[in-house]
Amino acid sequence: MRAKYLAVLLVLLAVFLAGCSGQQGKTATTPTPTPEKTPTPIPTPDIEKIKQEAAEEAIGEAMVLAINTHFDDPNTDEIEGVNVNPEFGCQGCHFGKEAVPRMIEWGKSAHGGHLLEVKEKDLSAAITEEIAPAWAHYDFKQKDRQPCQNCHTSTGFRNFASNPENYNPANNTFLLVGKQKELLYCWACHKVEDRSFQLRNPGKFEKIASYSEPAERIAAVPDLGAANLCMVCHSGRSSGAAIKAAGNIKTHFGAFNSHYLAAGGVIFKLLPYEFDGREYADYNPHESINDLCVACHMPKGSHEFKALKKEGDSIVITAYEETCKKCHGDEEELKATIEEREAQYKATLDYIQQLLANKGIYYDISAYPYFYPSPNPQDGRGPPNAFKDWPDKNTLGAAYNLNLFAHEPGAFVHNPKYVKQVLYDTIDFLDDGELNDSVLNNAPEKVKAFLEGAR
Repeated sequence: MRAKYLAVLLVLLAVFLAGCSGQQGKTATTPTPTPEKTPTPIPTPDIEKIKQEAAEEAIGEAMVLAINTHFDDPNTDEIEGVNVNPEFGCQGCHFGKEAVPRMIEWGKSAHGGHLLEVKEKDLSAAITEEIAPAWAHYDFKQKDRQPCQNCHTSTGFRNFASNPENYNPANNTFLLVGKQKELLYCWACHKVEDRSFQLRNPGKFEKIASYSEPAERIAAVPDLGAANLCMVCHSGRSSGAAIKAAGNIKTHFGAFNSHYLAAGGVIFKLLPYEFDGREYADYNPHESINDLCVACHMPKGSHEFKALKKEGDSIVITAYEETCKKCHGDEEELKATIEEREAQYKATLDYIQQLLANKGIYYDISAYPYFYPSPNPQDGRGPPNAFKDWPDKNTLGAAYNLNLFAHEPGAFVHNPKYVKQVLYDTIDFLDDGELNDSVLNNAPEKVKAFLEGAR
């Protein structure tokens, strides 16, 4: 074992001596140091230049957007952009420090024809009748559309809201050419002409109502302040009471059409056809909300006018914190309730449509005047082909309620109890021709759930 270790030591010694002998006779030299590399200098960014370029790019994009949203081709039926009123110029809409964010909101609203939503997808696109029928369906500035001008043009709305007692559509002067059309511009609601920019105020509803019955309820609508403006166009044009007063009902439904999105007429129980012998709820919790209409549809001054928004598969209650929370403590529960009731509401209207069809009266929401003796569009649509042979006023009233609520998708929120009662009675009459509380006998489950507690 020792011999083994000795052999290893000898080998190591030999290697060491060989190394030393190899260095003999050589002059030691100092190694040349490797020169240090000079680091490449990092340029200092020109912040001001970057800001300038970004600003120029933003201005360029803004100019492109402005050009494409401020011109309406007079040769097309569509609306390519805003028609600037030369009476006001830019200040017709560009006033106040909040003008830009408000106009962006407006451009995404129905009042603005969803203009910005259209342009965000394609700058060359235009507002069509399918996107915004309230503005693009007709050329509302034409003489044959004068009765529509106070709601379907900015010029007519401004003149009506400024002086409803003396309003005459024949005096509406449109600063447009060709087929150009107006949306509901800022100067329609705001007093731009005197530079106060305050809201116009047409006064209480009884001063602006386009129907005279039910007279007591019309007179009872309080002064709503800013919401008086909303009532001009969102209260309907004909009430169910007009059917009861009519001498002749053998005509197409256009003679009794309530018009569209008539939330104010539902909130204050002005529009629905009520069946004789029935009592209806006097109390509507939403009627007493301060700043009615504005509180829910313009939270924090928003000009999108949306009380609810869809985000994916769920909804957002835009006014929850400012308004709804005062009575509805659980936001998620309220959302779930709204979604459930909405589905039940639609099912209830579908069931009414089915009951009318059982009587040979077919509803087509896409074809004015909406009710026809045939379910097939190829058999003809429009007034000449419409259903006219109404057997009685209650049947006509039931059809009226269907059309009113089909065009007022938020009615089940605007006046919950009352709307349930009206729809309950509508079904109760249609299912067997009598008001005998037979509703729950054959109604689908969703309908039964919606009408629970109505009577």
